[in-house]
Amino acid sequence: MAAIGITGMGLTGVVRMTWARDDLAHVLEHARTDETAGTWTGRACSEYSLALGSDVDAAALRHLAGGGEIADLTWEAPDDLAAGHAQAFQAALAAYQDAEPAHAEKLWEEVRAVWSRAWSANYAALEFLQDTGLSRFSAVKPQRWVAASFEHHCGLHGLPRPHIHNIVVAALTKGA
Repeated sequence: MAAIGITGMGLTGVVRMTWARDDLAHVLEHARTDETAGTWTGRACSEYSLALGSDVDAAALRHLAGGGEIADLTWEAPDDLAAGHAQAFQAALAAYQDAEPAHAEKLWEEVRAVWSRAWSANYAALEFLQDTGLSRFSAVKPQRWVAASFEHHCGLHGLPRPHIHNIVVAALTKGA
């Protein structure tokens, strides 16, 4: 696993890279159950008829991966964003349990605002990494990736804070 801290240029957080070896179970088992569906995010998605921002279809992702190498680039929230998420999330749950739906909805809006910041930072990190390029993907820079991104509030997969798994199908990487 490799990890880089991203600071400056408006980027925050940490990106960790591992090679997925579990047929994507670490992300797909949560998609559409206890977490939101994945989102197509890579620059090369349109070249494979995958609309940017649309929901990831698990069968399509598995087909595209086709048994090739799959990189898991996990963006982890910085401390301030994780703390804001935890506070709003716990308060929203408490308001819901206390039968205060109007207050709970206001707090859920705060949670959504935190996720908006998280997605913006994640997109910026992906853009930076595609511009920089990863030599194992392609020698050509900048790169165009097919990426499927999955948001997790926390999870059984070992990360206690908000994070986004960016699944990159290495074999589909294209140069500019």
